[in-house]
Parts: sequence; C-alpha cells; structure tokens
Amino acid sequence: MNRLWKAAAKAAVPPGVRTLLRAWLGWRWFEGNYATWAAAKAASGGYDDALIVERVAAATQSVRDGRAAYERDGVSFADPLPEQALMEALGLVAGANGGLLRVLDFGGALGTTYWRHRRELAALGEVGWNIVEQPRFAARGPALADGTPLRFFPSVAEAAVAGAHDVLLASTTVQYLADPAAVITSWMDRGFPWLLFNNLPLHRDAPDRIAVQHVPPDIYPASYPVWFFNRERFLARFDGRYEVVREFASEAVWPVGWRTYPSTGLLLRRREAR
Repeated sequence: MNRLWKAAAKAAVPPGVRTLLRAWLGWRWFEGNYATWAAAKAASGGYDDALIVERVAAATQSVRDGRAAYERDGVSFADPLPEQALMEALGLVAGANGGLLRVLDFGGALGTTYWRHRRELAALGEVGWNIVEQPRFAARGPALADGTPLRFFPSVAEAAVAGAHDVLLASTTVQYLADPAAVITSWMDRGFPWLLFNNLPLHRDAPDRIAVQHVPPDIYPASYPVWFFNRERFLARFDGRYEVVREFASEAVWPVGWRTYPSTGLLLRRREAR
C-alpha cells in the first residue's frame, strides 16, 4: 500500500515541484550568494584534510579490488554507470590522434574518472593518465596505481615536464578554484590541443555567483566555496583561441535554494594560429 501511495503522489506532483521539494526538505548542499571568494572561503572549512584523503583512498581501493564499481567523493557505488557523453568526447580526442589518448586530469582525486571508465578507456586505444592534485592526494595516489597508467603530480608544470598531453580534463573542478579565469588562461597558454570540461554549473541570464557547498557529514565533514558560472561569460574566455566542438549534458545536479543549475560538459579544440 505504501508503494501505491508513493506512486500516486509522484504522479500527482509535477517533476519541477518535486525538484524544489527535494531541494527545500533535503540536505542543503549550497547556500549563500557571496560578493567575493574570500568571503565565501571565510565561511567554509576547506577540502585539504587528511580524513577526506583517507575516505577517498578507501573507496578507491574498493573499486580497484573489485568490491565496488566506482567511487565519487569517497562514496562507493555498486552498479557500473559510465558517463557516456564524457567517453564520447574522449573518443573524439583519441580518434583525432590515431588512438593515442594522453590525459592530464586536473583535480582527478585518486583516479575517480579513470577507475570508473577503465573498461571503456581500454577500448579507445593507448591511454596515458596523469593526475594533478593537492599534495596529500598526489602523495597517496601511487600506492593505489600499480598496474595502471595512473601517475600523480602536484602541479600542471611538473606533469608537463613528465611528458606531452593531448587533452586537459577538468571534471567537477574548475568551479572550486579561487581564480578560474587565470587558471584557464594558463592552460590555453600552454597550448593543450584539447580542453575537456565536465560537470560545469553553467546558467544563463544571471551573473557569476559564489556560494558555499556543505558536504553531508556521513560522506565527510567539509565545506568550501564554489562558483556558478554565467554561460556566455565562461565561453567568452576562449574566443579566438579554442572552439567548442561538443557541448553535452553532464550528470551532476546543483540545487541552490529554489533554483537548480544545469550541469554541462564542453569539449574544446585549440584553433590553429593564422
């Protein structure tokens, strides 16, 4: 009977209203509209914490050892669920490069994207996967990476010294940078052939917004500032230097107050100098 009542209630309430109810009655992941990044940072705790690293490491080990299908933010998931649009974008890069795919995964934790898609990646050809992360993650990663193409670095500069990359992947990371515009400019200056963004919170007809994200304590106790980007302003950073080859819907959901921001993926290719 409970299932019947739930089904009837679900049918009676429009999807948009259900989204608002979940945002209002569930965990408040995001709050605030801060004037500056510094103000939002002062109201949050941060991400570089040993507890977080160990939570992510334990979940990653479960995936590596076959006890879980994938992990995200230190949470293990039992069912394989690859991000098809993301894999199609990486397939375009590999196809344009004769089956060679050398990825620089910026903010890739302990290999979240690689481990989740390692079977799909193996079908693309020869894969190299370097991760740039905070020092605690970069130091923890090698112990979990035996027998894989994963390598870890504390900076883009050090990863670049180790070898060339075909694509810089930034999945659910750019919005957590204090100055994303400066970092993106530095990537373009390095001349990566491709830039691939995943899980970007983009919106239209409103300025950039800064909020604070609160992680539920059953995942790990943390809070940190986050950007919600105006779409046109974000894309304008690439004018004349990179062109959008593919735009796709990503899987993340960004409920802020009574509003849900769309989650976007972008594959950009460097324009040839004239």
